[in-house]
Amino acid sequence: MTQRHELRWGGFAGLWFIILAGTAVLAPGQPPRVTASANEITTFVSNAQFELLASALLWATAAGLVVWFAAAFAEAIREREERSDVHMALLAGSVLIGGAIFMSASASAVLAYGADTRTATLTVTMFEGVMVLNTMIGFAAALPLTAAGIGVLRTHLMPDWLGYLAFVAASVSVVGAFGIFAQSGSFVPGGPITSYISLAASGIFIACASGFMVREHLPEVASMTAQQT
Repeated sequence: MTQRHELRWGGFAGLWFIILAGTAVLAPGQPPRVTASANEITTFVSNAQFELLASALLWATAAGLVVWFAAAFAEAIREREERSDVHMALLAGSVLIGGAIFMSASASAVLAYGADTRTATLTVTMFEGVMVLNTMIGFAAALPLTAAGIGVLRTHLMPDWLGYLAFVAASVSVVGAFGIFAQSGSFVPGGPITSYISLAASGIFIACASGFMVREHLPEVASMTAQQT
């Protein structure tokens, strides 16, 4: 068991990401789908203006926390397999997903700010853009999740089931991102599949990995080196 407390702080960052992301999702309530009427969309944005702004701030904070979590995770992988590029893919992917989350949060804040002074057509257009952007984040999430899964299975940094869980979360995220092609049903941007299921799959992985990191239940680097020789 390693005594590197940087891992523990990275685990706490992951847990706080889950808390802030969950609060940010629930705060405005279930948004209408992009196929909803203009009146339904504008009413939602107007009534939930404060909640949307608060949610945007929470997401912006969560974006930094997920990068912190992934950086600690990547460092643990690097220490155990220096010749691999998996840790670099995980770190680069976390920057990608963190930037995408921050961009989505900013777009949501722009949508909510001054909602009562815009035309309904512009509000609907901006709302559709935010929902599609949120859906596209699934593609960005696939890279760090896949890299994390590979890293776990190759280094046995954590139990193998956690590596497979990362692959499942990556697959769900990619499938959810294809909602941009849907024109009706639950699969459209803003629907339950793209809004909740993809986030839940990734969140379960991050929560489990963070738990191991907080408890510092990771094999010693020296032990891993001895096994490889």
